[in-house]
Parts: sequence; structure tokens; C-alpha cells
Amino acid sequence: MIHTDLLDDYIINQRQIRLQKKSHRVNSFLSNIAKRINLRLQSLTILLACVSLISFMSCSSDDTDEIDKRKEFTQIVENRSAKDLLNDLYVGSDGDIQSLARMLNVTPSSIERLRKGETEPTDKFDKRIKEVAIYYYLHDRSYRQLRACLKDARWYEYLIWFVIDNPGWFIFDFILSLCISLIIAEEFPLPAILWGIMFIVYIVAAVLYFCVTPAKMDDKYIDTINPTIEVLI
Repeated sequence: MIHTDLLDDYIINQRQIRLQKKSHRVNSFLSNIAKRINLRLQSLTILLACVSLISFMSCSSDDTDEIDKRKEFTQIVENRSAKDLLNDLYVGSDGDIQSLARMLNVTPSSIERLRKGETEPTDKFDKRIKEVAIYYYLHDRSYRQLRACLKDARWYEYLIWFVIDNPGWFIFDFILSLCISLIIAEEFPLPAILWGIMFIVYIVAAVLYFCVTPAKMDDKYIDTINPTIEVLI
């Protein structure tokens, strides 16, 4: 009986020892994994910190350049007359005096007199002209961006401008999407339907872009000056 008890105690002790060894191995394994994860997290944190620092420095540099450029352009604009600035905008608009008048919220006849030097702008309108001119110069003299900023562009013009500015990409994407839609149309008709809708939208946009002309502004100051905008020289 005593030998049996001793044998049972021995077996129990051996099991406990094996369990302790297994537990130790598991703990060591988990500890190694935790250390590796911790090292990778530290490396990732350092990498992200470096990327963030570089991005911040780049953004700071870009912001500084933008501020310097704005200061320089502001000085240039301040030294120029409203007549010269309006003529620059007139050239940028390709002679579209109606568009220019809509953006500046004045009548076309006033713009014509001001840019020809027949009248001078009021102080308030002179400031407005210079604000618009600064934006125009800061954006590489892009009249399209100026129109978009001043809410003079219509939805279909954005679509056509994209096609004009990216003809190669647009044609490639158009043909590729058409081919994919036709290949999978039997099992998945939705892409083909969406492609057809997109095609119709671009056709409508092209028709509107080339055929629709905005209505001319009602000009009440053809024979007289607008006292809130201009003064006689």
C-alpha cells in the first residue's frame, strides 16, 4: 500500500514537472513573440515618425513657398493699375467679357470702360480686382480655376475640361472600361449599364458645352457709369 502511494506521488510529481516545463516553454515562446512584436512596433513607430516629420517639413516648406509667392505677387499686383490687371484677365478669358463680368459681379460695359482706361475703379472695386488677380497669378494664370473658384463654371464644363486636359488617360480608361463591361456583361450586367449611363452623361455634357451659351447679362450702364464700380477720370 505504501509503495502504491509512493508510485502515485511520483507520477503526480512527474506530471507537474512536465506541465511546468510546457508552461515555461509556452511562456518563453509568447515572450519571444511579444519581444518581436514590440521591436517591429518600435521600428514602425520610428518609421512613421520619420515619414510624418518629412511630410511636415515638406508641407511647411510648401506653405512657406506659398506664403512667399503670395507676398511677391501681392506686391506686383499692388504696383499695377486696375486697367492692366483687367486686361490680363480679359486676355485670360479669351475675350469673354460676359464671363469676366459675371465673376466680378459687374456689368460688361463697366469692365470695358475700366480696361480701356476711360474710367477708374472705386477703391472698393479696385481691391476686388486685385484680389481676383492675385488668385489668378497664384494658380498659373489658369482662367478655368478662376472660374471654378468664383462659381462661374457649370457641371458639364468640369467634365469636358477633364477630357481636354487628360485625353490619353480618358481614351484608355474609356476603351478599357468598355471592354471589361462587354466581357462580363452576360453574368454581371451592372458595369455595362453604368458604362452606358456614363457615356450618355458625357455626350450630354459635350452637347451642352459646345451648343449652350450663357444668357447675356442685363446691362443698365451702357450709356452711363456705374457709380458703385467706377468713377470718371
